Amino acid sequence: MSAEQSYQKENEFSIGSEEELVNAFRRRDQKKLILPERLKYPFRVRSYMTWKEPSGAYTYLVFKLPNWDVPRGVAFKRTASTGEPTGGLCSWCHAYGSSEEIGLLSVAMSANVSSSYLVCHDLSCIEKIEETAMLAGKDPDKNIAELYYRMEKLFENISNYKPEN
Repeated sequence: MSAEQSYQKENEFSIGSEEELVNAFRRRDQKKLILPERLKYPFRVRSYMTWKEPSGAYTYLVFKLPNWDVPRGVAFKRTASTGEPTGGLCSWCHAYGSSEEIGLLSVAMSANVSSSYLVCHDLSCIEKIEETAMLAGKDPDKNIAELYYRMEKLFENISNYKPEN
């Protein structure tokens, strides 16, 4: 399925309860989950939901494609940057920024294996795509479709991961 085929103009979904939000995450991620304060259930989500826990060590993402039964969540761990600040390019939205804005976020696949993604630390990719398109006078749909495709691949990688025996 291509990015254009999986993308729909409005990608909205609802979260009905705290339990539903927690259950969107894998058990391994639920252990490190710190929910944002003052959420009022039920609530609607446009595209995807993201937040950081207070220390900034974890960034959470909740995403749902129209063909998924339920939303899915993942906890990213921020990889500490070492040395002098550098520039980077987000692999999801292609925004450029300093190492304070863009860096490695890792996802624990097992106790010993993780996958890392060079992305915006706050996962504000859709806002950056929309802003860039607006400034350029272009339609953001193709780039948003590509973003959703990359997010879909992240969740496929997580759910298809099989530890070696």
